[in-house]
Amino acid sequence: MKYFLLFLLTLLCLHAGETRKVLIEGKPYFFVTESYNEYGDKGITMKLYKKEQNLQGQAIFSFILENQSGSCAAKSTQDGAYDVNGTTLTLYSHWDRRGRAYDVPKGDRIQHYHIDSNGSVNFIDGMLYMETEAKNYDKQSPIQYLYHSPKSSEEEQKLQSYIQNVEHVFKGSFVRGIEATKLHRDVENAIMKKSKTRWQ
Repeated sequence: MKYFLLFLLTLLCLHAGETRKVLIEGKPYFFVTESYNEYGDKGITMKLYKKEQNLQGQAIFSFILENQSGSCAAKSTQDGAYDVNGTTLTLYSHWDRRGRAYDVPKGDRIQHYHIDSNGSVNFIDGMLYMETEAKNYDKQSPIQYLYHSPKSSEEEQKLQSYIQNVEHVFKGSFVRGIEATKLHRDVENAIMKKSKTRWQ
């Protein structure tokens, strides 16, 4: 197990720092992966640059591909993948928690952005399902109504307030039921595809 973890960390380091050139409407854009380890967080980000000579300057967009924070007993993780199709940038994100990390997010999100001819990255839409804490972490939390339907207008109002807050913070439209299941499957498939690419 120890050797496998060492191999996995080495693999991550090899893929951190890569530059991928993509033509968008005939113009070159550069997707750069960078690793970080600071303030108790470590992971990999994707940064998008409009010109190769500006790779040391300000990125026009960034996105977390991997993040881990906390200890082994209470760990929060985020995994992501991205895809470019024409001028549309699609982002896939999955949040999870392990151990006693009860008050951190768990869920999935897909977002779409448009890259225009000036090199601006503009938000189009997003879809998400997010539990901001564990089910039984706070008995008074409106998150309980994601599992059990509200029984009064007051409880319904609390649930809607929770959903609106999550939509605002995570930028997307909240989905439930079958849509949430499909969302999770699509995110999982995108992240698995990213992982397979690393081994090739």
